[in-house]
Amino acid sequence: MLYKVTIEPQYLKAELFNRETMEETREFLRIVADAAIKHQRSWVLICVISSNPVFTVERSGFLAYFRKLSSDPSHKIALLGDSEELGISHQYIELIGRQHGVNVQSFRDEESAVKWFNAEK
Repeated sequence: MLYKVTIEPQYLKAELFNRETMEETREFLRIVADAAIKHQRSWVLICVISSNPVFTVERSGFLAYFRKLSSDPSHKIALLGDSEELGISHQYIELIGRQHGVNVQSFRDEESAVKWFNAEK
C-alpha cells in the first residue's frame, strides 16, 4: 500500500494506491481522518487507485474515523475510484455513511467532487 496526503487550499486530498487488506484500509482512513482534523479541513477527497473494493464499511473503520468530522455541519467526503468495482463499493459506502450522518458522496472524476465541495448545501 502506498498513499499520499496533500493539503489543498480548501480541502484535504488523500490518494491510496494498491491497498489489499482491511488492515491497510483502517490504517489509511485513520491517517486521513487525523490529517483532516489536524489541518482543519472539513472537506476530504479520497482517491482510491489500483485497490481492492471495500464492502464491509464497519470493519473498514470508515464510520468510526469520519464520525468525528461529521460533527462539523459543513463536512463533505468525496470518494473517487479508478474502476467500476471501486465505484460500486464507494456507492455502498455512501449509502451506509449517510445513514450514519456522514455527508459522503462518490464521484467518477475529481472535477465533479470539487464542484460538490463548493456547492451550497
